[in-house]
Amino acid sequence: MQSRWLRHAIVGVALMGTTSVFAQTGDTPAKPAPAEAPGQGKVLTSAEMVSQSKDFMSKMQAVLQRVVQLQEVARKQKDIIKLNCVNDKLVQIKGNMNVAETATTSLHESIARNDEAQRQHEFTRISLTNQKVQVLGTEAENCIGEDLTYVGQTEVKVEIDPTIPEADPTRDIKPEPVIERPPVASPFN
Repeated sequence: MQSRWLRHAIVGVALMGTTSVFAQTGDTPAKPAPAEAPGQGKVLTSAEMVSQSKDFMSKMQAVLQRVVQLQEVARKQKDIIKLNCVNDKLVQIKGNMNVAETATTSLHESIARNDEAQRQHEFTRISLTNQKVQVLGTEAENCIGEDLTYVGQTEVKVEIDPTIPEADPTRDIKPEPVIERPPVASPFN
């Protein structure tokens, strides 16, 4: 019993030692990198961040409206699998939009406080949330599938090349076998 307790104590001390080593990675927190415009590589000002976050919010709102339309399509088709798939994406989109709205409010507050690190953090949250919503919108489109691109009945037209012979080449044409009676094997019939 004592050896078991001793083992647990040694493991506990060893774990505490490793966690304290991991906790001592640096004396000062790293300064966040300045926020950059997506795909442009330039540092954004506070006004540009606010403008870009409004643009992101309007794009997310458009995705939300489109997914609601897809939900109606799935309902009209009475396809429970498609409806469940679209509903799942819709719930995730609404959750991400709530995160983005909260981050937008925090962005405005951090700008008012002149808190550069918080401002960059909130803008990054909004940017990432926008990306997630765009992906979820695409996934919702995939839930419905190719039915949205249906343009009508398939029409097949067959043109026969006049150089092809009319005989069916898949049928082997064999001559009728000639069956001859074998010669008489015995004089007695």
